[in-house]
Parts: sequence; structure tokens; C-alpha cells
Amino acid sequence: MEPAPLPSSPRSSGSDPAEEEKFPELVSARPSYTVLLSEEDLRPKAGVSIPMMRRAPEFIYSPEPLEPILIPKETIIEDSLRREPERVAHQENLLNKLVYDSINASPFNPSAAELPDGTLPPYYVQQAESDTTLVFESRFECGNLRRALQIYEFEYDLILSPDYNTKGNTQWYYFSISNTRANRLYRFNIINMMKPDSLYNYGMRPLMYSTLEAVRQRKGWARCGQEVCYYQNPIKRRSASGCFYTLTFAVVLPHDNDVVYFAHCYPYTYTDLSAYLNHIAADPAKRNRVRRSVICQTIAGNNIDLLTITTFNNDKESLKKRKGVVLMSRVHPGETNASWLMKGLIDFLLGPALDAKVLRDNFIIKVVPMLNPDGVINGSYRCGLAGVDLNRCWVDPNKKLNPSIFHTKAMIKRFTEEREVVLCCDIHGHSRKKNVFMYGCPSRIRLRERVFPRLLEKSADIFSFSDCVFGLQKAKEATARIVLFKELGILNSYTLEASFCGSDFGKYADCHFNTEHYQEIARHYCDALLDFCNPDQTVVKAVLSELEQLIPREEEEESDSASADSDFSNDDKGKKPKKKKSGKKKAKESTTERRKKAS
Repeated sequence: MEPAPLPSSPRSSGSDPAEEEKFPELVSARPSYTVLLSEEDLRPKAGVSIPMMRRAPEFIYSPEPLEPILIPKETIIEDSLRREPERVAHQENLLNKLVYDSINASPFNPSAAELPDGTLPPYYVQQAESDTTLVFESRFECGNLRRALQIYEFEYDLILSPDYNTKGNTQWYYFSISNTRANRLYRFNIINMMKPDSLYNYGMRPLMYSTLEAVRQRKGWARCGQEVCYYQNPIKRRSASGCFYTLTFAVVLPHDNDVVYFAHCYPYTYTDLSAYLNHIAADPAKRNRVRRSVICQTIAGNNIDLLTITTFNNDKESLKKRKGVVLMSRVHPGETNASWLMKGLIDFLLGPALDAKVLRDNFIIKVVPMLNPDGVINGSYRCGLAGVDLNRCWVDPNKKLNPSIFHTKAMIKRFTEEREVVLCCDIHGHSRKKNVFMYGCPSRIRLRERVFPRLLEKSADIFSFSDCVFGLQKAKEATARIVLFKELGILNSYTLEASFCGSDFGKYADCHFNTEHYQEIARHYCDALLDFCNPDQTVVKAVLSELEQLIPREEEEESDSASADSDFSNDDKGKKPKKKKSGKKKAKESTTERRKKAS
């Protein structure tokens, strides 16, 4: 893959100073200083002293056909728990051999200097031709694996790195292995997970990428694993009460001496984003529909990109009348599916479709595709370098510690002062629920906040209205969704959630989502936006009337359940959040009804 060309301007890609003078409102987020987008500036900056390979791994993304969700064995948890005491009882059989450490020096390979090609020497060096020990690696962009301990010849305990300046948030994993043996059953146990429950117990499987399969068969990332289980282990946590959780899975590898990658979800790095935006800047058809600028730089010195999408013409009055839309993504770095969904949105908005042109002609759309590049680069799950959940500091963001939130909030505030912002959406991934759904804020007009999600369900087969939750909760008062609703008066302020796993209804029922599915929902999102903002509000009124019949006033409930919202993080407490039974029962009944209709 050839590197994408650099942007044409150090200030904003695809624009010129004369045009910016003509339409200052379109570049209002430009920083007061000039950021030179040289090749060095575009290279990801980790912001820490730990070595990282200069080049991120490159993959082909050729989605597999529908991959079924695994039906868990009834006794899988009992079988997994049984292995723990067996280890204790027969410790003489354990190897307990440290074969990978992403930070400390290697006793197998004293030379830690970077190689000429920008890679790092492996931690473990094969001791003999018959040595079957796997060689692990995670010191690349977005990678996360702290240590690997060989327990038996083909079984390994793995430890993930917590987010920087935190003692938790271990969920995202992404690493490679080499020195593989074909047709051998390998077992991997990630033993320091934090969340009390996981979709892995409901059929989700890990992702695997075989380098040899990619070369020989053009096969990309695919679901893998058997005996997948997520359970609480006996290892006590030092910083909090309770124990860690283990994700265990077994896999048969197809080739000898392959390089195989494993990940929690389809990787999408800061390098991927930069290359994608550079490609847009080099596309003559697309670059005239978008302006790229830099809101600010992060703690590590990475750019926070801002895209302004609209039809650029000389009619200033037309520009002033256009309404605003704000789209944001990847505030939580481990939620990589959010970036694939955002890519689908940008592709559609910049594409040749008539609906896309109508949107560009009538709206000015501000897009912040990656709010937390520092966390993305360093393989974090939820936080940035300051150890703060950036979706918890929107009330009063710190300019130095949370620059991306501080400047993004300021940009949106200016935007609301210039024009009516009809909708704002923060895109996330969800680790404990299936389907694609939304969280919204209750409107002064009864049920009005439910209209857009209902329109989206009518447009998209994979969107679940019954899983949507509408309400305000004190525990989430510092999230983007609620702050933009309360402080800036954006009435249609949503969080769009896409499951890491898949769907439990409709045409993709009991199948995993892939990158195409995430981008598919983005296209339907734009269709729903057109219906929602159509001057002829016939469809909107019909949906509102339908909702009034479906949801009688006495049954309406603000059930903004913390247990299901990606805005909620209970990792550091190690407790399962309480659930509202009535809301859960209602959602189940609605899903059942839809399944009957689909069949």
C-alpha cells in the first residue's frame, strides 16, 4: 500500500486563504497558531518513553460472509473454572515461562535497539529449530499486550496494559504471534480483564488475521476461537475489592511459521485516519466538498482533525441559512467500530449520491473523527494520557489535560451561536449489548427525542429502537450527550452505540457485525437525517403519532440505565451495575415481536 499524499495546505487541507476570508464561519475552529502538516507531524506520537515500531501493521479489509455468533456450550463456565484448581493441584506440570514483556529488557535478546526498517527486535528468540514457543509482539500502534506467560507447551496466560495513569480499563487487546505450528490447538487466557460481564459469554468471538491467508487467499480479519468463555478468576485486585476476570479462547492455526494477529475488534489506528483524510484531500471530486482543519493538538502532540462538509459556493446568504450538524467519534480509543461507522458517514457525505448532495446543500456538517488519538496510538481502552475518561469532562474540560474536549466544546459553542444545530451525535462501541441503538435526552415536547431513532429504525434493518434509552442521569451529567443538551441547547443530542458483537434480530440475526455492516448503518443514518429535517414534516408527524400510540403517557419512563450505556464505566469498582427490570422486560418483548415479524 503506497502512502497517501500529504495535505496541500499547512492550515486546512483543500482550501486557500482567499476562500477562508470569504467564508470565515466555515473555518471558525482553526487554531490561532499554524500547524505544519509535514510527514513528521503526521507520524503518530505516543507521548511516552516506551519504544514503538515506526510503522503500524497493514491489513487488507475483505469482509468475510456472515459469521455466526457462537452458541456457547452449556457447561463452558464450569469447565473453565475447573481448570483453575487443576493448575494449583499439579504445579509441577506448569512451565511458568515469561516469553514476552512489552516494557522490560529481554533475557533472550539483550539488544533492544531499533532495526533499520523501524521494527523492534523480538523479546523471545527461538532457542532451537524444535522450539515451539510462540513469539509475541504488541509494540506497534494501537497494540496492547503487556506480558505473555507460557503455562503449557501450547497454552499462554496473557496480561494487558491498563490505560496510562490508571489502574484499570483493561478490555482492548491487539497483538501478534509468530513461530506458529499448523493444526495445533493453542489456548490463550487474558487474565486481567475488568468488566463483570462480556458479550464473549453470549456468542462473540475474537478476531484473527493470518498474514499467509491474506497473501494466498486475500482473506482479511475473521472471527475465530472455540471454547470462548469470560469468567471471574481467583486473582485478587490490589487497587479495589474483588477479583479479575479471564477471557479464554482456543484456536487451531492453519499454517506453520505464520504471523497471526488477534484483536478485540477491527483495528483502526491514527495512521489509518491520517492516510484516509490525506486520500480525501488528494481526490479532486471530494476535496471540493470538505475543508480539513486542526482544532488543537493533544498532550502527545497529535492533531485533532476537524472536517467541515457542505457545498462550497459563492452564495453567502445560502450558507448563512444552512443548519448545522455535529458528528464525533472515538473518544474511547478501544471502541474501534466507532471509527468504521464514522468512515461510512464521511464516505457517504462526500459521495456522489443525490441524498448526499441534498445534505451538503442544506447543512454545514462538522465532523471530529477521532477525539482521543493519544489513547488510540497507545492501545488504551477508555482514557487518554492523563488517565481521564474524556467522556467524563465535558462540563469543565481542562485546556492542558483535556485539550481535545476543551477545543471541541468551544468549536460547537461557536457553531451554535452562528446557526441552529439540529443534531449532534457522539459515536461509540458497546461491549455488553448486541445491536445498534441510541441514547438520547428527554425533550420538552413529549417523545420528540425518540423521533430520529424511530426514523433510523425504519430506514435500517440493523438498528434496534427497543434498545434505545432516553433520559438524564446524574452519573452521566459530564458526558458529551448531556452537556451539549443542557449547556448548549442542542435538543437532539445523541450517543450512537454499535455492538462489538452483532445483532439478535433481523437479516443479520445471530451473526457478527463486520466493517461493512458498521458502514451500512452510517448510510441509513444519513437517510434518516434527511427525513428528520425535511421541510415537509409529514413523515415526522406520522412517526410522532405512532410513538404516542405505542408509548402511553403512564408507561413513559426515564430509564437511562447505567448498566447498558457505554457512557458508564464500572471497571474500577468490579461490581455489576443495577438494572431496571421494567425497562429490560419491555425491550425483550419488543425484540421478540420483531423476530416474529422477521420470520
